[in-house]
Amino acid sequence: MTGVGALGEFVTYYATLVFIMNPFGAAPIFLDIAGKLHPWERRRLANLVAAATAILLLLVALTGDLLLRLYMINLDEFRLAGGIVLIAIALHRLEGESRTMAPDPRDAALVPLAMPLLVGPATMTYVIVFSSQGGGAALFAAILAAVGTVWAILVASEAMLRVLGWSTMRIPTRITSLFVAGVGAAMVHTALLHWGIAVK
Repeated sequence: MTGVGALGEFVTYYATLVFIMNPFGAAPIFLDIAGKLHPWERRRLANLVAAATAILLLLVALTGDLLLRLYMINLDEFRLAGGIVLIAIALHRLEGESRTMAPDPRDAALVPLAMPLLVGPATMTYVIVFSSQGGGAALFAAILAAVGTVWAILVASEAMLRVLGWSTMRIPTRITSLFVAGVGAAMVHTALLHWGIAVK
């Protein structure tokens, strides 16, 4: 694989993962949960969320093919189901997301912030599909870069919300939802193509 090809794959994986994880949509929920914490505690919580998210995604990338074999699902079957999930989640985001509260912010790093907020069905589906297709180093690098982007937005979430306001923060969620729906439609189309049902 050429350097340009690897870079192109990295950019595609990175952009799609950021769109699916939707850090701008996660930021208000993060503040709902961590808003009353001291600033250094919020930073610590953001660090824990990023670490948990990276570990979960890397585990999914490493074990995705094994999971498909374990459940006796071929890649096209999973791609079709995953594409439908992506489209459904994108439509849900376009309608508007509910805000989630946690009883104790200090226990929220893994659940609900890392999973299912950031590493939900859509994110896991995307990583499994492309790790099974041989995403390799580009996918692993994209995961780490996407998690770094999420971390930066969570750390800056209070300042961003103060400047932009709740309504403006929701705009990127609506825009990226269209791209997520497009990724889902492409996955469905590819599965149907492989079965000879769709046309190129």
